[in-house]
Amino acid sequence: METLEIVLISLAVLFAGFIATLGLYIVNQWEKVAVLRFGKIIKIASTGINFKIPFVDRLYRVDMRMQTIDLKGQSAITKDSISVGLDAVVFMKVEDPEKVILNVVNYVEAVTKYAQTSMRNIVGQYKLDELLSSRDKVAISIKSIIDELAQEWGIDIVRTELQEINLPQNMQRAFAVQAESERESKAIIIKSAAELEASTNLQKAAAILADNNALQLRILETIKQVSKDQSNTIIFALPTETLKSIGAGGLAAMASINSSDARKRAQNKPDQTQETEETETESS
Repeated sequence: METLEIVLISLAVLFAGFIATLGLYIVNQWEKVAVLRFGKIIKIASTGINFKIPFVDRLYRVDMRMQTIDLKGQSAITKDSISVGLDAVVFMKVEDPEKVILNVVNYVEAVTKYAQTSMRNIVGQYKLDELLSSRDKVAISIKSIIDELAQEWGIDIVRTELQEINLPQNMQRAFAVQAESERESKAIIIKSAAELEASTNLQKAAAILADNNALQLRILETIKQVSKDQSNTIIFALPTETLKSIGAGGLAAMASINSSDARKRAQNKPDQTQETEETETESS
């Protein structure tokens, strides 16, 4: 009898340990676990080790981390009846796991389908030029529409982004021609503005040079620059009015432009005369 009692007690302890082992479960830090008892949610288990009634309670785990939904190759028609391809991404996370369990069978698929429909509806409200230039605005509109329904499911739509807008080949060529024309137009405008500025400066310079003294100084400066080449002979004629206007100082300045060359020619002249006389003597 004593042996039988010991065996029964041992079996009872083992069975209790087995039941206890079946009732223990661990909740990770990044998830929430809903405990269902007879089909009703009785609690949302916290992180760590928890206990459930074996064969009675069921667990439903919900990931609370950020999740992404890729919406690639979505086609839509703009307000001006142009078909475009869209690639978008939706960032979402679960806020209320109890709502998610009670309201949605597969919340990821539900959000994906609704996001696709919302994106087509939003794109249909914009023309192509507006869609290309207002991508951030379109993404915000898509996010607000998805988030309005997702809040009822216990889901928060954190952000929505348009990754790429694919245009038909003929539209790409049209945009390339348009961009090239715009660049040429800008180049012409810049060139004309430069010419206008140059003409304005030339007009100011002409007004300044209208003064005889300024004009004569410019003439003298030009002659000085040209006379640097010793192989050239410059013949420069001035009208009587100009000579009168520049005065004695101006004549002196003109005379001194090639004064060094004049001195050289004067020094070389006697030598040339002497060579000529020697040549005549030898001839005689």
